Amino acid sequence: MSKEAVCDFLRRCVVYADASINRKKTREEDATEIQRWAAYRDFTAYALSEVERGELDDWFKTDGEQDRKRPSFFGEAMGDDVENIDTNYLEHPERAAWLSTLIAPRPVMLLSTVGENGVPNLCPVSSVASLSNTPPLIGVSLSQDRAGRPRDTLVNLRNGSKISAMVLPGTWDAAQLVNETAEAHPPERSEWDGLSEAVPSPNDYPPYHPLSAAVLECEVAELHPLPGAVATLAILKVNHILRPDEGTKRGMPPDAETWRPLLTQYGWDRLTSGPDGSAWSFDVRSYRD
Repeated sequence: MSKEAVCDFLRRCVVYADASINRKKTREEDATEIQRWAAYRDFTAYALSEVERGELDDWFKTDGEQDRKRPSFFGEAMGDDVENIDTNYLEHPERAAWLSTLIAPRPVMLLSTVGENGVPNLCPVSSVASLSNTPPLIGVSLSQDRAGRPRDTLVNLRNGSKISAMVLPGTWDAAQLVNETAEAHPPERSEWDGLSEAVPSPNDYPPYHPLSAAVLECEVAELHPLPGAVATLAILKVNHILRPDEGTKRGMPPDAETWRPLLTQYGWDRLTSGPDGSAWSFDVRSYRD
């Protein structure tokens, strides 16, 4: 990474910290938290001054440019010169790689259900979509494992289980949690084994993991087999939303500009942090006119 890019990044961090401090002061948030942000701002500003003065120029003599992956998309319009790919002739891995990269980022959620035998189940998914606000409906695609066995989550929903859909923060720990629960297990074995103790629902729904950023407690509205596929589209009605109780100063729904990044899938099997509320944004208002 070039010296100019590092300076630009640090400047953005300082600007973001200043804006965050001002927002927190306006909301009369905890003074200790504001002091932490002020310390972060000052340290970052000092680091910027060191780089700009040239005191760390030795760090930029080699930047690993030859080893860096080249971008395959430059943010430019295609124009008329295109490559025409017929998806019917692609193998599954190729098709999955294309779709998982182009339809991205997608939110990663952890689904909690309970089987007929009373065994609690966990299942990470990224084929998630918000379908309707009134009534509140979300859609989740549930497939089968590599052995051709339907996912326990789908079996449990067919058998009447409620479902707790956990929204995960964009952190390494959350990605590790997804990795630990992605492996298929026999129905009599719970993915909760070896994890942090489950938190019981206040509304008699399946338990949730304490790492969750929020939880959508749902029930099945409809199940639809997808045409020509092994997956089933589960349409879920959201009955309750659980979120951390942080007092009355933080209203709901959350402020998109201050909501921290959530866990997303960007590419095949590749998890990453989603957009930060402080990133560039554009409000679409034409439909409101």
